[in-house]
Amino acid sequence: MMAAISTRRLAIAGRCFTLSLLMCLCTPANAHGGGHSDDNDATVRAVLDPLPASLEGVRVQLRRTLAPQLLISNETRQPLTVFDDDGRAFLRIGSGQVEADLGAAAFHRSNTLMAPGAFAADASQAPNWQVVEPAPHWGWFDLRLRSSDVAVPDDIQRHGKRAQVGQWRVPVQLGDESTAITGRFEFVPEPRGIPEARVTATGPLASSTLVRAMNGSARSGVFVSYRGEQALVVYGAYDEPMLRFADSGVDVNRHSETWQQIAPAGAPNYIAGEDADWATVSTQPNYGWVDPRIGFVDEVAATDESVVLKRWSIPVKVGEQRATIDGITEWKPVTPLAKAE
Repeated sequence: MMAAISTRRLAIAGRCFTLSLLMCLCTPANAHGGGHSDDNDATVRAVLDPLPASLEGVRVQLRRTLAPQLLISNETRQPLTVFDDDGRAFLRIGSGQVEADLGAAAFHRSNTLMAPGAFAADASQAPNWQVVEPAPHWGWFDLRLRSSDVAVPDDIQRHGKRAQVGQWRVPVQLGDESTAITGRFEFVPEPRGIPEARVTATGPLASSTLVRAMNGSARSGVFVSYRGEQALVVYGAYDEPMLRFADSGVDVNRHSETWQQIAPAGAPNYIAGEDADWATVSTQPNYGWVDPRIGFVDEVAATDESVVLKRWSIPVKVGEQRATIDGITEWKPVTPLAKAE
């Protein structure tokens, strides 16, 4: 059955993943898992740990649609090999392409959401490596990140606080060095509210620019659509030029330390340096990005009222005129839905 799947079909699936990866301009690094605890209003989430130093240069994102996905971009000079739990390699990402072992059950079982029901875990055949993507970017639904079988102790549920309830591990090898992409499973109780960012003032940008806060994920972001005549430069958290908007599109400063923290997989890599090094991230004058200045990740004391959590300001420059995009991040209470009896 596995041998009947064409590399063309797999390449199309891979390009869908790659397109998703390249469009993740504001994807959180820590995404939710697909499983739930016995309390239907709470959930267990897969969370990504910081990468080990040995994976420097490799970008990894964890995001959830209907199930957790690992998205990887490897622009280093060494291939990144991904292994199943039995130590069999099923992906090689790097050297300008992605290769898959079409004989490995782990590849097929993680390639689409419905695959685990179609391919048995012990259905592997002889190795059959084929190129499935002509770029070093790939994403897959790794079953080791599924949280449906993670048990949540009763005392943790009763306590009603976020808590670690398990761990996950994906063995990899970069070049000749073996390591792993790791993370944890967290119990997240029923939310009593959500932080919501809102733009309050844009100064001289008001007549030429649409600026919106982006909410709804673990990390908030900013979206800008610019129609001004002069270049617009957005400064990072360290007051360094980060993004440059013009009629021709949007460029990012690869030397921006803020970009180092927020760059999505598939976007231009951060490079250490002093002067600005601009690279294109959009061919249209529109762009959205995760911005650590506007998000709020700390716990909030229980409250049934809206509360301002923080006020924030993002420096910009239009031509030679300095200004700011100002806003607030508020706590918005959530009214629980009534449970069906």
